[in-house]
Amino acid sequence: MGLPTEPSPSVSIKDSSSIPDVTLDDAIGQLNSPHAKVLLDTIDSLRELRVGEIVQLPQIIVVGDQSSGKSSVLEAVSGMKFPVHGNLCTRFATELILRRDRDIKITVTIQKAAQAESTPFHRTSFNRDALPDIIEEAQEHMGIRTGSNEFSKDTLRVVIAGPDAPQLTLVDLPGIFHSETSEQSLQGKVVVDELVNKYMQERKSIILVVVAANNQLANQSVLSLAKQHDPQSSRIVGVITKPDLVDDSANEKKYLDLCKGLESTHKLPLGWHVLRNSSEKQRNDAKHNRDLEEQRFFQTTGWASVPSASRGVESLRNKLSKVLLEHIRESLPGLIREIENSLRAREEELKQLGKSRSTPQEMRSFLLGIAEDFRRLSRDAVDGRYGDPFFGDLSSCDRKLRARLRQMNHAFDATMLSKGATYSFDWETGSDSSDNDEDGAPAHLQLLIEDYRKHFSDPLSITKLALTRKLENLASLNQGKELPGMPNPGLSFEFFKEQAGPWLDIAKHHLVQIQDASKAFVDQLFGFVIGADHDAIEAILKGCADPFFEEKRTLLEDKLQEILRPYTTTYGLPLEREFRTETSKRTLLRNSHRFVETLQRERPDLFHQESGFDPKTILQSVINAEKLTKGDYGTEQIIHMIVVHYEMSRRTFIENVINLAVENCLIDHIPSILTPIQVSQMSEETLRDLASESDEILSKREILQEQARTLREGLRIFQQHRHREMTVSSTFTRIATPERQGQPTRAIEY
Repeated sequence: MGLPTEPSPSVSIKDSSSIPDVTLDDAIGQLNSPHAKVLLDTIDSLRELRVGEIVQLPQIIVVGDQSSGKSSVLEAVSGMKFPVHGNLCTRFATELILRRDRDIKITVTIQKAAQAESTPFHRTSFNRDALPDIIEEAQEHMGIRTGSNEFSKDTLRVVIAGPDAPQLTLVDLPGIFHSETSEQSLQGKVVVDELVNKYMQERKSIILVVVAANNQLANQSVLSLAKQHDPQSSRIVGVITKPDLVDDSANEKKYLDLCKGLESTHKLPLGWHVLRNSSEKQRNDAKHNRDLEEQRFFQTTGWASVPSASRGVESLRNKLSKVLLEHIRESLPGLIREIENSLRAREEELKQLGKSRSTPQEMRSFLLGIAEDFRRLSRDAVDGRYGDPFFGDLSSCDRKLRARLRQMNHAFDATMLSKGATYSFDWETGSDSSDNDEDGAPAHLQLLIEDYRKHFSDPLSITKLALTRKLENLASLNQGKELPGMPNPGLSFEFFKEQAGPWLDIAKHHLVQIQDASKAFVDQLFGFVIGADHDAIEAILKGCADPFFEEKRTLLEDKLQEILRPYTTTYGLPLEREFRTETSKRTLLRNSHRFVETLQRERPDLFHQESGFDPKTILQSVINAEKLTKGDYGTEQIIHMIVVHYEMSRRTFIENVINLAVENCLIDHIPSILTPIQVSQMSEETLRDLASESDEILSKREILQEQARTLREGLRIFQQHRHREMTVSSTFTRIATPERQGQPTRAIEY
C-alpha cells in the first residue's frame, strides 16, 4: 500500500515516574493489536448504521481551508492515491477507514444524508490505482456533475485494508471557502459551513485542523472556527502542510515554534504536526516515494529541529491512531450509557409495534390479544372498576367511562328539570319545574350542567291569570258533551304535549354526548391496547368501532322515538293510583294555602291577637277562597292535573332514556365491539384488512431490529473494556507531543 516497511527507530523517553521505558515499536504494536481493531471496528459499524445520528461517536474529523492540503494529508496517511484534481474529494464528507488486514482491499460506498430509499452504491477493488475512478463514479451517483459547483450532504465511505495500514478512522470534510467562484456557489458555501459546524460541535469529535505553511496563520479561519466549538482546544490536533513552500523566514520560524510547542497563542494540548506534500508532478510519478522524499526534506532543512514525534507521516499515523483509540477509551463510560439508553428506546419502540404479523396465524394471534384486553378493560369501564393502569390515578376521569356516564346523566336530569318545560308555573304550589338544580349540584358538575343547558331556551314564564285565560279560550273552542264546568278530556293531553315539547331535543343532545364520550373512550382503549402501530389502530377503529357506533346511532334514534311516543300520541297515561295520590296531596296543599291566604285577608286580627272564632267564620273563609278559583270550564282542574302528569312523566322519561336507550342499546354492548370469538371466525381477507402491517411499519421494525442488534453487539464489546485497565495509556502519553513528554501518567479504569 505504499506504507514504509523499514523498521522504525526506537525512541526511549523517561519521565519522573518509575514506569519502564517503552519504545515506539511497542506503542505501534499495541495500537495495531486485535484488541484495538475490535474497538475501532465496533465504532465504525455503529457509524455505518447511522447510530451516530442518535449517539455521538468518537471520531477524528479533518477540516481546513480550501487549498490547505487536506487531500494530500489523507493520501499520505492512507498510502492511497486520491483524486485531488478539481477538488473532487472536497465536495462531500469522506469517511476514510484504515484497517490492518492480511490482504489489500478497497471498498467504497455512499451513505445518503436522508433515510429515504436510494439506489445503492457499492464498489470493491484490489487495485490502489482504481480509487480515483471509483470516487469519481460515486460523485456522479450523488448527482454532482463533473465541472459543477455543487456540494452534497451525502457521505462517501472508503474502507482500505492492508498489512501495513494503521488502525485509524478519519472523516474528511469539504474545504472551507469564503467567496463564490465558477467552481463553488454561495449555496455550496452554506452546505459546507453547515456540515463543518455540525461535525465540530459534537463533543466526541477530535478536530484535525490542517493549515498551510505558505499562508499566514491569521488568514486561515479554520483554527478560530475550531476554537469556537472547543474553547479549551482540548480536542484539536494541528497539522501544518507545505513547509517546503514557505517563502518567508519569519513565517517559517513561526510555524517551527508552533510545531515545537514554543508558540503560546496557538499552542494545543494535543500538539502540532508537520507534513511535506508531494507536488502534482511527483504524485503522478509512479517511481516517486512520497514518504522517503519527506524524510529527506526533514533531515536536510531547518525543519529537522522539530522532534521526530511531531513530523512526518509515519509518526502522524501513529499519533492519530493513538489519539483516536485513547479518545474512544475515555469516551467508553459515557458512550456505553448513551448506547444503553438508545437500545432501551428501540426496544420500547419494538414493544409498542408488537410482534411481526406477516402470516394469517400471526395476524389472528395479534387480534386475539387485542380482543381479550379490550373486552376485559371495557367491561371494567362499564362496571366502574378502575384498577388497571389504563384508567389513571384517582384524579383522572377521562377514561373512567361509568363515572363519565353518571356525570352526563346528572346533567341530563338537571337540564330536563330546568329547561324541559315550555311554560314555567312559578306560582304553582308543589311544582318543581322551576327549581334550580345548580344549587344542589356538586361544584365539579356545574360546568357540565351549564354546557348542557346553554343549548336550550328557558321556559316561558306565564302568570296564573294568563294561563287560565289561555286554557279557558282553548276549552271554549274545544267543547264537547262534557257536563258544564268539566274540561274536555283531550284538552289536558294536548296541553301536556305542548308543555313537554323540549324533551326530544334535550334527549337527542344527551344521546349525542353519550355517543361521543363512548367513542372517545373506545378510541383511547384501542390505542392503549394496540400500542404505537397507528395503522392497526386506524384499521380496527374503521373496521370494528365505526360500524358499531353507526349501528348504535340508528338504534338509539329509534329507541328515543319509541320512548317518547306515549307522550306524543295521547295515551301516555300515568299510573292511576299514584296519579290520584299525587293529585290529592297537591289539592290538599293548594287548598290549605288558599284557606290561610283568605283567612289572613278576611280576618287579619286573628293573626295578631288572641281571639276566638266560630265555625261560621272559618266556613265563610273557605267559601270565599273557592269563589276566587271558580271557572266556567274547570281550567283550575286542568292546570292541577297537567302539573301532576308532567312531573310524573318527566321522571319516567329520564329513567327510560338512561336505562332503555343509553344502557341497553349502547353501553352494555361496548365490550362486544371486538371479541375473541369474532376473531376466531374471521376470514383471511378480514384478518389482512385489520391486522396486516403497512410497508412503513415493516420497514420501521426491520430498521429498529437491525439497529438494536448492532447496539447490543457494540454494547457487548464495549462492556468487555469497562473494568479493564487501559494498559496502553502510559505509552500513549509518553510518545505524544513534546509538551506532554516527561509527565507522569496514570492508567485509566472503567
